[in-house]
Amino acid sequence: MAMNSMRVGTPSDGIMGFSTTSVGNNVCPGDTSQVAATRGVNSTTLSRALLQAPVYLVPPLLLAAGPLKSLVTKHPQLTVPLTTYCLLVSFGIGLPATVAVFPQIAEIDPKDVEEKFQHLRTEKTGQAHTVFYYDKGL
Repeated sequence: MAMNSMRVGTPSDGIMGFSTTSVGNNVCPGDTSQVAATRGVNSTTLSRALLQAPVYLVPPLLLAAGPLKSLVTKHPQLTVPLTTYCLLVSFGIGLPATVAVFPQIAEIDPKDVEEKFQHLRTEKTGQAHTVFYYDKGL
């Protein structure tokens, strides 16, 4: 929810800088894509939501039903340190996994963007673009 409220103007303003390579040679300088912006905001929102899954699921499972249950039952004073450790490890695993699933540079098919971008051709060969890349932001 916070992501959508922070980037509320992004879908209407659009994302600048479509490129045909991931390094960023701008295909249509000064023009923006609202379709890419909407996909970027939605993807970023979903990645932030999925990032929390291991943090909420792993520690309770390990402490209540997993291998740490007997240790916590015998030594209740270890509950807070073990919970903290499990949270840190879960976040440490979840963050790289989320970044891998939702990379910052995203691809979009030319047929999925606005019509003004669909018929762009390369300067060198005159061929139609097969994929566009855009920076979806953080």
